[in-house]
Amino acid sequence: MEININGFEYHRDEVLEALKNKGYLIFKQKFLSKQQIRDAETEENEIYALKGQDLPGESTKWHHVACREFKRLVAKPPLS
Repeated sequence: MEININGFEYHRDEVLEALKNKGYLIFKQKFLSKQQIRDAETEENEIYALKGQDLPGESTKWHHVACREFKRLVAKPPLS
């Protein structure tokens, strides 16, 4: 999986390694879910980047954390 940060594409493994280097715990959660079609069970994975007292949730999914952690704000310079 690829993620776009600051206009550049990064591979998931590269981003997870960078988050580890910044002190995040990478937590992989696997669970089975039944699909509506044919009642087949499939395994799904969620990856979270946790730090301190963080709990797994939507805001701690690895791609959300990476965007917050590595996004650089580009401000429009004043005309003077």
